[in-house]
Amino acid sequence: MIMILMYICICNAITDSQIKEAVANGATTLADLQFDLGVATNCGRCAESAMSLLPAMASDNVLHATEISRVQRPAANDTQVLPAAVAYS
Repeated sequence: MIMILMYICICNAITDSQIKEAVANGATTLADLQFDLGVATNCGRCAESAMSLLPAMASDNVLHATEISRVQRPAANDTQVLPAAVAYS
């Protein structure tokens, strides 16, 4: 018998079967999956795929994220990122 594994989280080697098992055991949110399995705790690219396996996300009426990214803000004392017109002398 050939068993096909669908990896959802490559960073932590989490498969769709593991996520479905966690859901069957009561996981209902991405935070539950992160705590139980460690899914979406490294790069985060698998978060949308993992969330699609949750019962609440099975509905067609749910809005899906189009992008997940980290917010990068300059440090308060970083003068290199200020435009020349705003830089203080």
